[in-house]
Amino acid sequence: MSRFHVRDTFAISDRAFFVLAGFAIEGEIKGGMLVRMPFTARVTVTEEIDHIQRVTRPDGEVTCLCIRCHTPQEATLWEALKLNDTTVEVIPPTPSA
Repeated sequence: MSRFHVRDTFAISDRAFFVLAGFAIEGEIKGGMLVRMPFTARVTVTEEIDHIQRVTRPDGEVTCLCIRCHTPQEATLWEALKLNDTTVEVIPPTPSA
């Protein structure tokens, strides 16, 4: 299992993607892996990382985990989780049956 610290979140490209911007704390993170985002103390939401972008900013390099949103409402849901300054788990995809 990998861990990722989320510094900031935002939607891009007409809300087609939701971005978790931050840095890996533990392990290697790749596109296709799954992010476990806390919804409540006992419930998590799991979503696939579509792709990863690295952005260089004046304060250093930031890794962006990009999650594809199928509707604008989906991006609104992710924004409602308020994941800024949160650590999330990143796990390998579940093998197909």
